[in-house]
Amino acid sequence: MKIKRYTKSLTAEDCIDITLYFEENSIIKFALNYRARIKGSWKEVYRVDNFHGFLHEQRFWISPKPIRIENFTPLKFTIKEYTDNIIRNHQIYRQSIEKKWE
Repeated sequence: MKIKRYTKSLTAEDCIDITLYFEENSIIKFALNYRARIKGSWKEVYRVDNFHGFLHEQRFWISPKPIRIENFTPLKFTIKEYTDNIIRNHQIYRQSIEKKWE
């Protein structure tokens, strides 16, 4: 199994850690982890992955408990969709987690 990890910067204090697991040149597992530097330390804010055998998201401003996502699109499109979602909504997610840490 091949693993590719990289970080996509959104701002100086916001980024997405992307982890992709490949088998025979096909993605079989992935994790998108949006984190933000808040009050000087990095906090997990939002995560979506298909570990544990199902697609789910975690909204850490609410709970670390996984929320199942029903999705039947091919994995590469799912990854793009949720990456775009994080980019588009990261400021809203950040505000939500900042309220939790007040």
